Amino acid sequence: MDKYVILHIEGGIGKNVVATAVVRAISNKYSDRKIIILTAHTDIWLCNPRVHKVLQFGQVPYFYQDYIENKESIIFLQEPYKQQDYIYRTKHLSEIWCELCGVEFDGEKPELYFTKLELDYLSSLINKDRPIFLIQPFGGAQGQQHKYSWARDIPPTIAQEIVDEMAKTHRVIQVRREDQVSLNNAEYLSLNPRQLALALYLSDKRLLIDSYLQHAAAALGLQSTVLWICNSPSVLGYQLHNNIISTFEKGNIRSSLYDPFDILGDPINLATPPNDLFKVSDILETFNEMKKK
Repeated sequence: MDKYVILHIEGGIGKNVVATAVVRAISNKYSDRKIIILTAHTDIWLCNPRVHKVLQFGQVPYFYQDYIENKESIIFLQEPYKQQDYIYRTKHLSEIWCELCGVEFDGEKPELYFTKLELDYLSSLINKDRPIFLIQPFGGAQGQQHKYSWARDIPPTIAQEIVDEMAKTHRVIQVRREDQVSLNNAEYLSLNPRQLALALYLSDKRLLIDSYLQHAAAALGLQSTVLWICNSPSVLGYQLHNNIISTFEKGNIRSSLYDPFDILGDPINLATPPNDLFKVSDILETFNEMKKK
């Protein structure tokens, strides 16, 4: 009878990419079991040789009969975001998660797998006539109240100044949803998550925020400049990247619970003018030092 390990992942695309490092550790310990992933973001797990099957929330008929009833499956339902080490930012998210699963942490580097056909197809969509500068200035979910979150996003004025400078020498691609602010002198490509990760691979320089693509860049070994405001690279980032951490003055945080700042960017939490969160010159300087693929 087949034996299973079930990893239940609640959260966004980036969290799923982090989880690939956890699955590596799980597969090392439980090599005799088939790994089942239950998630809202199945595309991230395609082609991953460590995973037996990926199931999407809401589309799992007979799950109990297939994987629970009389199976003695090992089930990981833990939430790493709710752990003390995460709240106090003392360990990387993947290490916290590994500890919750009782497996040996072997490094934070995530894993993504693609076929050559996927890369060839995306290469046909992006005509690389110039070096490519890829920027993701804004994140968050569809339909959020504010188009710009000071807690996570690059201030629009700063993002535009960087794009204007990079457009002198590069073809600029902005990663965004259709409901997000469009920067001048930048192209917009409508791509799915896997294609966005491969767009990173085709790029020459990258400016990212704490979102899915900075995790994907780490998985692909692509050094990028990543801007941090409220979150910490020691918990959610990677040493590979040029991590620029903003310093700012706190506003009113009397309503905060386990984190001082609302990631959606409640203006009351910030006392520093957003345009003072980063220096454009510091950001541009990192591009000169960025390692090539």
